[in-house]
Amino acid sequence: MTPQQIEYVLAVAEERSFSKAAKKLFVTQPSLSKFIINLETSMGVTLFDRSSSPITVTDAGKIFIETANRMKELEDEMALKINELAGLKNGNLRIGTSPFYAANMLLKTVTSFHRKYPDIRISIQEDTYRNLEDSVLRGDIDLMIGTSAADEELFNIEVLCMEKLYLAVPLNRSVNKRCADLMLTADDIKNNSEKLFMSETIKMDFFKKEKFIFRSNSDSSQNYLKKICRAAGFSPDIILESNNLDTIFSFVCEGLGLAFVPDTFIKFANVPVHPAYYSISNQEAETHIKLIYKKNKYLSAPAIEFCNTLRELIGMGTWK
Repeated sequence: MTPQQIEYVLAVAEERSFSKAAKKLFVTQPSLSKFIINLETSMGVTLFDRSSSPITVTDAGKIFIETANRMKELEDEMALKINELAGLKNGNLRIGTSPFYAANMLLKTVTSFHRKYPDIRISIQEDTYRNLEDSVLRGDIDLMIGTSAADEELFNIEVLCMEKLYLAVPLNRSVNKRCADLMLTADDIKNNSEKLFMSETIKMDFFKKEKFIFRSNSDSSQNYLKKICRAAGFSPDIILESNNLDTIFSFVCEGLGLAFVPDTFIKFANVPVHPAYYSISNQEAETHIKLIYKKNKYLSAPAIEFCNTLRELIGMGTWK
């Protein structure tokens, strides 16, 4: 297998179209088709079934692709090891995470790492956790950070710290007067105040007649938020959905509805105005932020050192 053969076959398999693969490779479709035909002829097998649309990979093609991916991993590992002979003077670090974590929580970590290793090139891929998991498995990124429920058979998973959800309630709601003793401010949560630890949790059934704003980034995130409400004996009246936490927060502050907001947002988003917050007694309200990378995959020296830097900035389960 030559590097060109690997690149061309993988592109066609990924795009499931010769025309789309040709555009991706910056070659003409006829030349790509001829290249694949010549390869198939030399091997005596058919790699792609062209009778269907989109095209599909044959059994022989699957074997070729599996072997090609293994060869790519070996080549990448060889390049990493050779680069590391020069120490951490050069190299690449590829991180995957959510847009919020990238813009807020990772700022100190990435900045600290860059100061120590200014010649390491850093790239951050911001995407959904499902897409990031695929990128880790393909080797497009070295590691990912987030609350993904990744498969432990495929990934090494290290818990970094806990993330807790609080119920965010617009300040104009009358329920805040009834629950004044339980109301928390952003400063309580940011500074781990005495009230934060001494205050009791709120009964969710107080809010059964309220309107809710939910995140729409995945079915799993919606399901566990709904579980919190159902455990209190009601189904939430969802009037708005958004996959952007900043958008949800803005609508809460405008008084449109209630939402479940993670403490990481309250602490790191640097917003000037906050709603009222209430602590929730429910296991679904607590999750973990994790460091995730592919099992049995060689981690580069920059990736290992970044992980060490990340751990240094997390003390007692809290992101500094």
